[in-house]
Amino acid sequence: MRWDAVVIGSGIGGLACAGALAARGRAVVVLEQAANPGGYLSSFQRGGFTFDSAVDCIAGLDSAGLLTRLLESLSVAGGLTPIRLDPIRVSRFPGLTVRVDASLPAYVDRLCGLFPAERDGIAAFFRRAEEIYADVARMMEAVADPSPTAPPATGALLRHGHLTYADLLRLDIRDRRLAAVLSDRCPFLGVSPMRASATRMVSLIMSYFRSGAFRPRGGHQQIPDLLVHGIRRRGGEVHLSRPATAIRLDGDRCDRVVTADGAEFLADHVVSNADVAETFGRLIGGEVGQAVLAEHGSQPLSPSFYVAYAGVRREAPPPASSIGSFPDFDLDGVLGRYVPFSSPDPLGVTIPTVEDTTLAPPGYDVCIVHELIPPGYVRDWKEDKDAVLGRLLDKCECVLPGLRTGLVCCEAATPATLERCTRNRQGAAYGWEQTPQLARVRHGIRNLHLAGHWAETGGGVLAATFSGMQVAARILRSGA
Repeated sequence: MRWDAVVIGSGIGGLACAGALAARGRAVVVLEQAANPGGYLSSFQRGGFTFDSAVDCIAGLDSAGLLTRLLESLSVAGGLTPIRLDPIRVSRFPGLTVRVDASLPAYVDRLCGLFPAERDGIAAFFRRAEEIYADVARMMEAVADPSPTAPPATGALLRHGHLTYADLLRLDIRDRRLAAVLSDRCPFLGVSPMRASATRMVSLIMSYFRSGAFRPRGGHQQIPDLLVHGIRRRGGEVHLSRPATAIRLDGDRCDRVVTADGAEFLADHVVSNADVAETFGRLIGGEVGQAVLAEHGSQPLSPSFYVAYAGVRREAPPPASSIGSFPDFDLDGVLGRYVPFSSPDPLGVTIPTVEDTTLAPPGYDVCIVHELIPPGYVRDWKEDKDAVLGRLLDKCECVLPGLRTGLVCCEAATPATLERCTRNRQGAAYGWEQTPQLARVRHGIRNLHLAGHWAETGGGVLAATFSGMQVAARILRSGA
């Protein structure tokens, strides 16, 4: 059998592509090396607690959202109960705690009350942000309904595409404390305002206001599980624990994908949701693969995370289900030159049981603590894993007092864990570093497509979903 598309990897980019193709009657097969689908969107259970492996919250699950429409196209949306967060986050700075309201007007009013001298600048900043996100929304609409129409207008994206997020803020914001407050989601892309792409940062921030910040009831694993179910119901195949080992070329085209058990999947199109180094270094290899890596392999990677997963007895209601703690208003210094596990240090804490009590036994909370780890950071994780876990839990006491005394179970994932589970180099959380210089990987193979956070759309669940659906739209337009 020759498949319309063979998809390597079941991260959300790969599943979005496969799902969009399967919904339109194309023959697709997904090959996944792990035992569970989803990549960083996966969940796991320990002692009655359900932990999301990496993701705090996502956009795209509103009634007209990109993920909702994908699930609806596969007739599986009814299996998901999205929970919208309000507040989206609570951000703590020295002497200042800011609630990030789900409603943009309410958030703007809150900021104007805290920084009255910046009222005009706040309005101007969000006008720019609305223009940028309007372009993003048009692009998402174009891939959600991939009919052969003219490309959507993207003037604001093009005008601001060369800017860092710090550049964008400086156009309208003068108060450094306000600039820090507006940068509180930079850890969601793992990069400082001075390096973050303005358009990617604004897209992330505005997606939470316009679409909403959501978690699925029961954990993020619900989404990949439903997509797999939908793909299979439409005649597609998803093979778990079946890693691809080679992409065979015929001239300037992919001909087939070989798996570890020796099976061969003939393909009209190959979609790789894998790390670029995995795709071109191991799966393709040879002169073709090495030439691509020589051109693109030196792009900087995004950071990884050390993640602590704790089940705790609830002593008092947490202030929010997502908390960011920053020791300083200089986020370029805090995020650009941080030393992991030092104190003071930025910290992200997720307590999803604030909204979803199904994730823990009655009277208990799930607490997930994220510590950014810069690329190239060297540590003997086997030797130091427990020691740094204790240090991280001590730091978390400043955000959630009593965490240590209420602890009933705890384990951790290191960058090495994330790399082993997803094959992302150094456990990179967002693929490439999310800067304005992030470039599309050029390879010259006519029917090879990249999807997910290693593609040019960048990191984050909604961006990776978009990239997968964008690839599906290209394949559909090609007549496959």
